Amino acid sequence: MKKLALACAAVLAVVALLAACGGGGSATTVASCSPSGTHLAISAQSFRFETNCLAAPAHQPFTITLHNNDPGQEHNVSIYTDASATRPLFQGKLSQGPAAITYDVHPLAPGRYYFRCDVHPQMNGTFIVK
Repeated sequence: MKKLALACAAVLAVVALLAACGGGGSATTVASCSPSGTHLAISAQSFRFETNCLAAPAHQPFTITLHNNDPGQEHNVSIYTDASATRPLFQGKLSQGPAAITYDVHPLAPGRYYFRCDVHPQMNGTFIVK
């Protein structure tokens, strides 16, 4: 019986650790994706983006279509130089859901940037330009 109790305690500790790290990943997980064209799309639902990585080709204008699936809630997509979100490279107009909005974004230099919803900063990810 003690072995079963210890095993249960160990499982609970692992579950608590995974929950603290945001599910199955960890806070130090680095997102990676590659550009597949100049027309990007992302969906927002239940105050979450469906992806944590977007990518665009360097030195080319591109579009981002935001599908806001949260009724009555405003979301947007903004791109910043880094997670401090102090220097915007692009700030998308707010869109109240349910709705779709397409942003025209000017060309960006190659690099690893940060994107988020400015209303709900917990909705964020890595923006890769290459």
